[in-house]
Amino acid sequence: MYPYGYYQGPQVQYDYNQYDQLDPYAQQNQYDPYDPDRQPQQLERRVNQLERQNERQEREINQLQRDVNQLQRRLQRVNQRLRQVERRFNFPFTPFDGEY
Repeated sequence: MYPYGYYQGPQVQYDYNQYDQLDPYAQQNQYDPYDPDRQPQQLERRVNQLERQNERQEREINQLQRDVNQLQRRLQRVNQRLRQVERRFNFPFTPFDGEY
């Protein structure tokens, strides 16, 4: 097949005056400067959109944290009242007694 039995890969012609042909990173990082998504206005608009979204999520997280803290305080007060009732009537309150 091939002389001396060696496999010969496809012959690739390089233009050695073009450095980008030999640099694999240069080919990956090339982008169209006229791509509308790469224009400064679109990038700035997208950054502003992401910042607003981030602020909205932070406000939501803070609101949820306040809700959790409030519910924890309410649960603590209910448990304190329950312990007072248990001490007053001298019986342990369990909701699984079947009587309640």
